[in-house]
Amino acid sequence: MKSIMNSAMFASLKYQDFRMTWISNMLSGCSYWTFSVGLSWLILKETGNSTNVGLVIFASMLPFLLVSPFAGYISDKYDRKTLAFLMYIFNSFFCLVLFISSMLNFYPLLFVISIAFILGIFRTIQEPTVSSLIPNQVPKENLLNAITLNAATRHGSRFFGLLIGTPFIGLNILDGGQFLLLFSFLFQLVSTYFIFRIKTKSVGESSSDEDIFSSIYKGIKYIYTNSLVFLIILTVAFHCAFVMSYESIMPIFANQGLNDSTGAFLGYLIMMFGAGSVVGNLMLSSASNNSIKSKYFVISAIGSGIFPLMLGYVGSLHGDLVFSISLFIIFLIGGCQSSFMSLTTTMIQKVVPDGIRGRIMSLYLLHAGGIMAFGNLILGNMADIVDYTWLFRLTGVAFLAYILFILSTQRRFKADIISII
Repeated sequence: MKSIMNSAMFASLKYQDFRMTWISNMLSGCSYWTFSVGLSWLILKETGNSTNVGLVIFASMLPFLLVSPFAGYISDKYDRKTLAFLMYIFNSFFCLVLFISSMLNFYPLLFVISIAFILGIFRTIQEPTVSSLIPNQVPKENLLNAITLNAATRHGSRFFGLLIGTPFIGLNILDGGQFLLLFSFLFQLVSTYFIFRIKTKSVGESSSDEDIFSSIYKGIKYIYTNSLVFLIILTVAFHCAFVMSYESIMPIFANQGLNDSTGAFLGYLIMMFGAGSVVGNLMLSSASNNSIKSKYFVISAIGSGIFPLMLGYVGSLHGDLVFSISLFIIFLIGGCQSSFMSLTTTMIQKVVPDGIRGRIMSLYLLHAGGIMAFGNLILGNMADIVDYTWLFRLTGVAFLAYILFILSTQRRFKADIISII
């Protein structure tokens, strides 16, 4: 274990509080993805309608749009470790409620949407709070390593969570979706123990006499008056809108494109995205200089557009190799998209002062998660009208066009990327 922590790739793990944060984030991420896949499958199986899947995903992500500014204010005003611990407890409780309701075969759409929305609120507060803890747990020179390792667990949890949960689907003890909801609760419960062990004390600079709207305005003003931060967040918004809003159409891709009748293929697709995320972020965490890191940014950005485009064409093919090819492309998508998000998160974390970091990270999540909420809603609806393969193709082309335009016209942006990363 010591030899692993002494390696450059895992340098940040030698700091105990970060190690506890890292483990808790991985387990909480496993909880989210087993929840998301299990619930999506139950809804698709029950209603046969991708629009309803899109509504549930939309409800779970809508708090990123509605609650993020207030979440940032709260994470800057109160002790971040205590706040994170409370969010983990609340998440555990509602994951248990959802599992019990599925066992009772009680999951009317409005009830499921309400629970998904409530869990989304807790997650919206949890993420900027935990993200704001990390810069206080490792030295600044290890910050990129810490953020990429944290991202590797968060995105890689798609792999680890479903690696554990998906094989149980074939046992015919419970419905596949019910099994995944059970694992969602268990993962979240254990993650709560690890977040409890963190000792880091961190509070932002929200003063007691500053009202909530003035505090939020301070964060918004910082983003929109800092040209570099604004361009980073704008690029993240386009990335999330076009190529990271596929959760609502992956079930229909598995069901129609891969002839999946149990939900197992869907689980394996999400697993491979997670596996790609782990590999991409571990490669990024070992990058030794700014030049290599900036090349990773360009490659991950362009790959985020190219590989969904390729997946759209594979989805229209037939034959024994389609599933294997789809897994490989999903792996590449995971590696590119998670690396891209890790790099942009690192840029924001390095530029933003600690006193307003919670607010800025929550607004970062607002632009990412809020847009993904509407993206999933729109794509889920469109998948019932338009061939889903065209949705992969069109969104891939749209982001590819945007990123090539930015990289070719905003030369100062490229220079700033190299200096920050």
